[in-house]
Amino acid sequence: MSKTIKIAVCGAHMSGLPLNHQLTELDAKLEKKTSTAKGYRLFNVPEKIPPRPGMVRDETSNASLELEIWEMPLENFGAFMIQIASPLCIGTVFLEDGSSVYGFLCENSALLEAEEITQYGGWRAYLSK
Repeated sequence: MSKTIKIAVCGAHMSGLPLNHQLTELDAKLEKKTSTAKGYRLFNVPEKIPPRPGMVRDETSNASLELEIWEMPLENFGAFMIQIASPLCIGTVFLEDGSSVYGFLCENSALLEAEEITQYGGWRAYLSK
């Protein structure tokens, strides 16, 4: 049995969105749709094409955010990582069930003038506003 890694995505990599192919082309499979634990904020990252959000951990926030968990063969993870451009990065994301996985986060400095969209509860809800 090959080893895999779970990756939480909260924006343009989600099912049906513009960057989802970066996961599926590397044999990633959608495991489940879920939410973060409370303590996250979401921003519309400026000047990114296609548009995408930046999620940051903020323990003062009472919000949890919609995301998807994808499972990818571990040997494909490096090929995925080289496609991720600053200010986005991979770090630990805490889930509503108390577990944690690796997932997309954003460098705080990129969000100083970004629009906060936490109140929508997720990227899909923001896009459909």
